[in-house]
Amino acid sequence: MEKSLTAKQKLIMATIQDLKAKLGKAPTLEEIRQALNYAGISSVQRHVNALKKKGVLSNERYQARTLEVTYPEQVVNIPLVGSVPCGTPFLAIENIEAYIPYNKSALRGDSGDYFFLRAVGDSMNNASISGKNIQDGDFVLVKKQQVANPGSPIVALIGDEATIKKITRDGVFVRLEPETTNLNNKPIVLFGEENFSIQGIVIDVIKKGGE
Repeated sequence: MEKSLTAKQKLIMATIQDLKAKLGKAPTLEEIRQALNYAGISSVQRHVNALKKKGVLSNERYQARTLEVTYPEQVVNIPLVGSVPCGTPFLAIENIEAYIPYNKSALRGDSGDYFFLRAVGDSMNNASISGKNIQDGDFVLVKKQQVANPGSPIVALIGDEATIKKITRDGVFVRLEPETTNLNNKPIVLFGEENFSIQGIVIDVIKKGGE
């Protein structure tokens, strides 16, 4: 049986996990529809049925709030650490909101080196990450590492604040550049590497919305 998930199916799975963490129980199809801003519940039902056929989602027939995510060997749980956190380490227990399933074959190295963030704002809405931009509310997949090539999209920690930007360097200066259609978003210019730290490289985006 084909186990690979499409981008839309990953979004449905991520939304179920996200809602379950927030609600403390499995979401209904209507709650999933509202979270994704779909026009009709039939779209949600179609994706849920496809995921059940792939063996990664199950529920009890005729019972509400029984959707359960199940994982084949090819899928791993990646922690969602919410919106870009401040002050505490990204993978601190208090930051983990939920776990998002992701195709293990698409990862390089240990799956424990990856985490998801929920993007905030529009400073990277003109970026291209695996052919996708980053909109407010999207789930951003990050691989933990402390170095990055110029032009890479990174998660940077400046003091207690984290931000997603493209990194460039100019001599002793580091520029954290937005890639955005909003001209109010300005580059962050830092003197020297000691004024910030790289938390990881952005490698994929799961879009939060759309069919």
